[in-house]
Amino acid sequence: MSDFHRIRIEQCDAARGIRKRFGTEKALGYLIGEKLLNFARVSESDLDFAAELPAFVARVREDFEPHELRTYLDEARRVGAAAHTLNETQYESAREAGMFGEEDVVRGAEDVLRMGRIRELLLE
Repeated sequence: MSDFHRIRIEQCDAARGIRKRFGTEKALGYLIGEKLLNFARVSESDLDFAAELPAFVARVREDFEPHELRTYLDEARRVGAAAHTLNETQYESAREAGMFGEEDVVRGAEDVLRMGRIRELLLE
């Protein structure tokens, strides 16, 4: 089993546990808005990750219903670890306190494009 395969399985299994404990929105925030987004980001410059991306997407599609994926993708306003672990008030307070460092507008725009690609892959 490749490291990529093992990582993907562990992350999807973790999402199932998050779903049971905290609900579908938190699970998809973790899995799509953090892990799959990071995987897609790295796959742009690493052929091994790029080759594994379709299998990761397929596993997410197996574990969640299309309406759950669509709802998450339609309603997600932020991505990353803080996006699914903090509520709006906590996130805004953390941002104002400088906990996220300088906001990188270019990376933010690139992530918007990546999330569009992920949306296409998950909902095709």
